[in-house]
Amino acid sequence: MNVFATVKNRRFYRYFVLLAIVVLIFLLRQFMSLLLLTTIFSYLALNAGKRVQRIFKLSRGVAISLVYIVFVGFLIWAIDHGANTLIHQVKSMIVLATDPSWRSHGILKEVYKNFHQYTNSFSTEQILTKALSQINQLGHIIYELILALLFSFIFCITYPQLRNWSLHFLHSPYKKFFGEFYIILHRFIIILGRLFEVQLLICVINTAAMVAVLAFLQFPYLLGFTIMIFILGLIPVVGVLVSLVPLTITAFIIGNWHTVLVILIAVAVIHFLESYFLHPHFMSQRTHMPILVILLNLIIMEKLFGVWGLVIGLPILTFLLDFFKIQRFRGV
Repeated sequence: MNVFATVKNRRFYRYFVLLAIVVLIFLLRQFMSLLLLTTIFSYLALNAGKRVQRIFKLSRGVAISLVYIVFVGFLIWAIDHGANTLIHQVKSMIVLATDPSWRSHGILKEVYKNFHQYTNSFSTEQILTKALSQINQLGHIIYELILALLFSFIFCITYPQLRNWSLHFLHSPYKKFFGEFYIILHRFIIILGRLFEVQLLICVINTAAMVAVLAFLQFPYLLGFTIMIFILGLIPVVGVLVSLVPLTITAFIIGNWHTVLVILIAVAVIHFLESYFLHPHFMSQRTHMPILVILLNLIIMEKLFGVWGLVIGLPILTFLLDFFKIQRFRGV
């Protein structure tokens, strides 16, 4: 009886700690993007640093620094070589989308008419206000990305010292609370990191396959579409389908029914491979979830957490199933 009571009390204590974590996250919700980006960058950098350290026999600090130097260097190179091209492509796409000549396509005639009426409904002041708002939002995103990279680098470099310092919490009068706090938080971070790694790998495969098809069709604005497909590919299952809209519209404008048909077939094949081969194959050692459950989870999480819900929705559901011992996560 005493054993049963102990187990029962520990179970409810874990629920209490989980509730405390949820309340803490709610209080820090304004910093959620920064915290999630820092967590994801730190997890990926630590794993990459371990591989570099093992392969090249480097010290831990040098390996971590090398990972960040390579990543930041690649980022600077991509911005330097791709920014002007990307801006030119975006301008060309806007001109192309507003070009009256494609009203000759009967199917797109109504689309152009509605789009033209929508754009004419805005005054110059409204357009400028909206543009400044978007620029401000973009600046905030870049600011958070830079901060997240900086914080994650500091975290990775000082990780051994931080880990030793955090042991003081486990020797405090509240060691039981902090012990459960650490176990729950560590479990969620591992699940988040492992699933994000899998989705990142699937995203790279999907992007490479789709870009190969677009290059074969001599699709314009390849750099812009590559970035778009990669970003949308981070959203499980539905990301590939969302990218179908701008690809199909551009195919209508620049090509013919043959081009559109090839795009539709390519997206359908890639979506089929992601849903029924890549996800089951790469997630088989992680978690098994029906596609319908994933889609419903994404819809609910997007309503609760916005765009971030599409990225962390599956890790949250996986963690909750694991926490309540409904379906154990086998990737840890």
